[in-house]
Amino acid sequence: GKAARDMFHAVLAKEHAQQTDGEGTTPSTSNPAQFKVLNYAPGACSTEMTDILADSADLDGGLQQFFSTSRDKKQLVRPDDTAAKLVGLLMKDEFESGSHVDYWDV
Repeated sequence: GKAARDMFHAVLAKEHAQQTDGEGTTPSTSNPAQFKVLNYAPGACSTEMTDILADSADLDGGLQQFFSTSRDKKQLVRPDDTAAKLVGLLMKDEFESGSHVDYWDV
């Protein structure tokens, strides 16, 4: 899960940083082929699916309890809120390529 995702994004960022434009230089920021890698964790979101899981009698008890309690205590993130934070991160462009950023850390 999480460790594999962190490693994937870190390697992708490192490999891309080592690529050159064929003349031995890294592409400039004006080159549309250049990109930064962001490993964004949106938080547990309040969705129709989490409502179904919170109300499910077929789900593992501990997992069902997590979703039920999180929903009841309003600890789940609204999708619009996490999307707004992500857009803000991307617009500021202050993150290091390959880094992991969690919703709760922004």
